[in-house]
Amino acid sequence: MHFLCLHGAGTNGDILELQTGGLYQKLSEDGHRFTYVNGSQPAKVEDELEGLVDGPFFNHYSRGESPGATVMEAFQHTRAIIEAQKATGDPFEGVLGFSQGAGLAASMIVHHSRTRPAEPPLFRVAVFICGAAPWEPSGLERLVRKDDYPLKIPTANIVGKLDHVLPESMKLLEICEPSKASFHDHGMKHMVAFDPKNTEEMTRVINEAIAKA
Repeated sequence: MHFLCLHGAGTNGDILELQTGGLYQKLSEDGHRFTYVNGSQPAKVEDELEGLVDGPFFNHYSRGESPGATVMEAFQHTRAIIEAQKATGDPFEGVLGFSQGAGLAASMIVHHSRTRPAEPPLFRVAVFICGAAPWEPSGLERLVRKDDYPLKIPTANIVGKLDHVLPESMKLLEICEPSKASFHDHGMKHMVAFDPKNTEEMTRVINEAIAKA
């Protein structure tokens, strides 16, 4: 399966590739492939990474309580990447997002299902790692469950119990169809765990989601 990979705020695709190196190695053994892309909004590097990694750095949309129109700008930027890849004959089948990248992915998946219900889902499976809560396209309110679970494709939801965005990650989980959602708490802060035990468990829940797809 070919995955589009969306980084967190204040980083870039190269950093996410380093962060997910253990997962990449495990999953690529089964033939899965990963393409890491950048957001469109120039950004200041995350404080804990300053001086440690090379830029430039990006957000997908503005950080803060109300990103507004930048959410739709992120939709358009990422959709152009998806369509360009589709035109090559090797489309993205899955998406992997960390932090803001996960929130963007979830927002886009739900928006696609609402606006293009006759079409196949935007992705067959989604992997959310320390995910931020998704936004409605307006960027003015969070996407929440109402009468139904709006995110119906198989998902792997990976969180950290010491993560400062854990409440947002759980809000993201709440909109996922429970019968199609696998879950793992790596027990750490806002990061992609890299120890062997957690790498094994994260690989397991991702493979569970892929199998459901």
